[in-house]
Amino acid sequence: MTFEQTVLHCAAPALCGIKSACLFSFPAERAKDEIKKIKAWNSQLCSCGKEIRVLCPSSQLRLFFIYDKVLLTSLLSNPGERAYLLKKGFPLESGFDAVLAELFHRLAKSRSDSFPHEVGLFLGYPLEDVIAFEEGKKSKYTGCWQVYGDVSAAVKRMESYRECSRCCCELLNRGLNVPYISQNYFRLKKIYLKEAC
Repeated sequence: MTFEQTVLHCAAPALCGIKSACLFSFPAERAKDEIKKIKAWNSQLCSCGKEIRVLCPSSQLRLFFIYDKVLLTSLLSNPGERAYLLKKGFPLESGFDAVLAELFHRLAKSRSDSFPHEVGLFLGYPLEDVIAFEEGKKSKYTGCWQVYGDVSAAVKRMESYRECSRCCCELLNRGLNVPYISQNYFRLKKIYLKEAC
């Protein structure tokens, strides 16, 4: 799978504005060849509030955190989510950038088997699911995340994420680039993919 295919397969929902953020790993050796491309993409994506951040948790892997600032800011302003993050020691009073910096710090010092549970909140998982997962409760359903609450709503969201990734990969196969797909997803989906998606 190419880097572009990996990005769209793993993070299309965040790039297209239907999910607050996505997180995936990529081999460090291959990632270093993509840094210039990521910088170019970010210069195009910033106009629509999207960004790709590269984190370095180990010598073998790079973590890619791709987010939609509008969706993430909105999510982090919800009272329940704010109370949870304050309890977890996030510097909400210092603003969005400080909160992200704290998350990235926690991700960088974690091992792959011990991610900070609160990352699920940033990825748009329901607060009740994040808390129940952290408490080790038995889930009702497993898909993109462990579901403890409304399974029907979660399955519907997961399917919308999968559909977005499928459609974006199809648009990439048609010769369009990642920033263009991200900025024009809904229009392109109507024009090119009436039958495919």
